[in-house]
Amino acid sequence: MPSQRYALREGGSPCLEIEWRGTYRDLVVRYDGEVVSTVPDRRTLVEGQSLRLPDGSMLHVQLARRFGWTELQVQRAGQPLPGSAQDPAARQRAGYGAVFLVAGLNVLLGLLGTLFQTKLLVSLGIGLFSIALGTVFFVLGLLTMRGSLVALIAAIAIFALDGILGAVVNATQEPLASLGGLAARAFMIVPMARAVPAMRALQRHAERQR
Repeated sequence: MPSQRYALREGGSPCLEIEWRGTYRDLVVRYDGEVVSTVPDRRTLVEGQSLRLPDGSMLHVQLARRFGWTELQVQRAGQPLPGSAQDPAARQRAGYGAVFLVAGLNVLLGLLGTLFQTKLLVSLGIGLFSIALGTVFFVLGLLTMRGSLVALIAAIAIFALDGILGAVVNATQEPLASLGGLAARAFMIVPMARAVPAMRALQRHAERQR
């Protein structure tokens, strides 16, 4: 059964465990190993479930769908738990993870296009430029990981622009590949875009702590 463990506060021990079956069925919430509550079906989980933890605080668990993504939202006293889907730090990690994924794919496909000169990759213009672009994304991923919001926004802009230009150039030659590429880009750009407000929130929090 899939499961996830959470700490109730940053730096705390992961005393809360949530596990489920399949597509979030028979969800079980445990606190220090003891069952606190169960959510029998997905529909109930989509509506949201609030429960009181043994320490007296309120926990809210809800299955939400945003921009084609399904995420399990876990909040305590109205704040996302560390490491949960809404946690700004977790969204930042997802953002730079997506940038690194784009970097790796560009370098890999660029190497394949350069070494093997396959018809499809050549027709899509994949080669040395892709390797160079992948290197740029790798640098932007490192900067984003270190907290640079400018680097993340630059990665989003370059990724979107490269996708639009590629779709226009390849629309008449490889229309199916072009549409498939746009769909894949849309899927990968979502975590990058979600990381922008998350990183802004982290920066505001850091400023308040000074």
